[in-house]
Amino acid sequence: EDLMLLKKVVLAAALVLSAVGQAYSASVEPVTAEISAQRTPSSGLFFNGEFNFELTDELMDVLLRGITLSFVLEVEVEKKRWYWFDRDIAGASEHIRLSFNPLTRKYKLSIGGMTQSFESPAAALAMMKNVSNLYLGSYRELNPEGYSAKARFYLDTSKLPKPFQVTLRREDGWNVDSGWFPVKITRSEG
Repeated sequence: EDLMLLKKVVLAAALVLSAVGQAYSASVEPVTAEISAQRTPSSGLFFNGEFNFELTDELMDVLLRGITLSFVLEVEVEKKRWYWFDRDIAGASEHIRLSFNPLTRKYKLSIGGMTQSFESPAAALAMMKNVSNLYLGSYRELNPEGYSAKARFYLDTSKLPKPFQVTLRREDGWNVDSGWFPVKITRSEG
């Protein structure tokens, strides 16, 4: 009887700890994501997406200490083939860096070659969460039935300083990752 009570207590503690760990993880949820082929104003395949996530207390603490957080958005487009593996036809990997300068008390967001300063982390995150016209490859007609696309947005922990890489645990708020999710392909007009 005591053994049964002990098992119940251990099981309840494990459930509480797993719920607490999930509450502190900052998963990324795609709100919208689509790929379209455009001929004008510039020709090519472009990704547009919006993500929903917040920085955990651990990430904000690290950011306020002057450590840069590096995020990656990966997008892949494949042509479906029944006779062999799907063929990669386009893709991109966009690196996004968020940093804080304690002297100026400003947040700096770097996306590709563009850098912009913000007064608050909320303003920088608002810009980070919306990706528009990310170039994936040259123009081609995309038939949604013949192609598939997927994307992923995540915190690149390999870019953190080595002491953080050794001691970080994913359940401590460092799990900022959408995982691979399907992306809608829209048929091009014209």
